[in-house]
Amino acid sequence: MIFIRRHLEAFIWIAALVALAFTSPVDSCYSLCPLHNLGISWCPGCGLGHSISWLFRGDLLQSFNAHPLGIPAVLIIAFRVISIFRKNYMYKHYSHNKSIQHG
Repeated sequence: MIFIRRHLEAFIWIAALVALAFTSPVDSCYSLCPLHNLGISWCPGCGLGHSISWLFRGDLLQSFNAHPLGIPAVLIIAFRVISIFRKNYMYKHYSHNKSIQHG
């Protein structure tokens, strides 16, 4: 339980990326976007989501056309997830070594 609590943010980011990987950027039958539900067709958040979906399908041109920041967003999120796991691993490793040296 402590592992999940310490890494909750990373799990949320991973779940969001997996959801976008399995969501079709072409279909628009349902949406959680409030702007889309109000009938406004342009939304930077939807464009970012579509961009990430296209990226996971390997279509870099469509990804860039949907939103130019989609590719950098995935890289930033991946870096954040890695840094969360690394920080907690380093803290655990440091705490374990410190307790061995001092007691």
